[in-house]
Amino acid sequence: MQSNKTIFLAKNISELLYQIKNVSELKIVGGCSSTKPLPEKVLSARDIAELKLINMRERFIDFGPAVTLNEILNLGSERVPQILREAAQSVGNYFVRNIATLGGNICASVESPKAIKRSLYAPLLALGATLKFRNTENQMSATIPFSKFEGVPPKNVLVSIRVPADDWDVSIFRRLGQSGILTEESSSFCFLAKTAGGVLTQVKLVFAGSLVFQDSELETKLLGVRLPLTEKTVQDWIASARASFDEAAAESELAQNPITREQFVSLTRYSLNQLT
Repeated sequence: MQSNKTIFLAKNISELLYQIKNVSELKIVGGCSSTKPLPEKVLSARDIAELKLINMRERFIDFGPAVTLNEILNLGSERVPQILREAAQSVGNYFVRNIATLGGNICASVESPKAIKRSLYAPLLALGATLKFRNTENQMSATIPFSKFEGVPPKNVLVSIRVPADDWDVSIFRRLGQSGILTEESSSFCFLAKTAGGVLTQVKLVFAGSLVFQDSELETKLLGVRLPLTEKTVQDWIASARASFDEAAAESELAQNPITREQFVSLTRYSLNQLT
């Protein structure tokens, strides 16, 4: 027999912090679009107005964690980074995106060490997003880079996701695995490149599924290289990317599907070919 669930309410962040501080084992959820059973004590932050704000600045966008994926898409393509839009578009269907939240998507990606990373994880990592938290004890705020995010700290609440709104000359996102369903083979691939005066000035390559792969040393190997890339440069970089990916997979002790590995290599080649 299923035990009863206790649902808590909060109208604003202050009330949310109060509930987190005083209710043990309280689980904060977003749109509840996951098929997993709800915990015993749950509070949905989806309708808290302060967590649904979108603040668009010249160089970045601050998203509240309760912003839905459709709300991100409705902003249009002029300001929202292309890979973030494409990642949001890849999630489920219109009705799922209407309830699925940004905060829920990324928190579900780190709910356990073996959790499969959701669609928006790789774009946020590639773009260099940062996360802002509020502490229940002293009401103080703390900000951490998305690359350090391993879950919402105890007695804290996620209040904002800041996404840089830079322009990229090459922007590629691909979702791998079965469409519309999350499996062990599900993963996301992102490639970003920025140029100035015919020279590569910034490169980002991220793969995230059961394994999270990003190698800053690999990315810096292309910085300062003049375009178009030569075939030798492409081949050498792909070889380095393949070796680094295999090393990361071995260190993680997570079994990688050979097909997924070849998809990673193929997409890396495709991305570099946009610079030849």
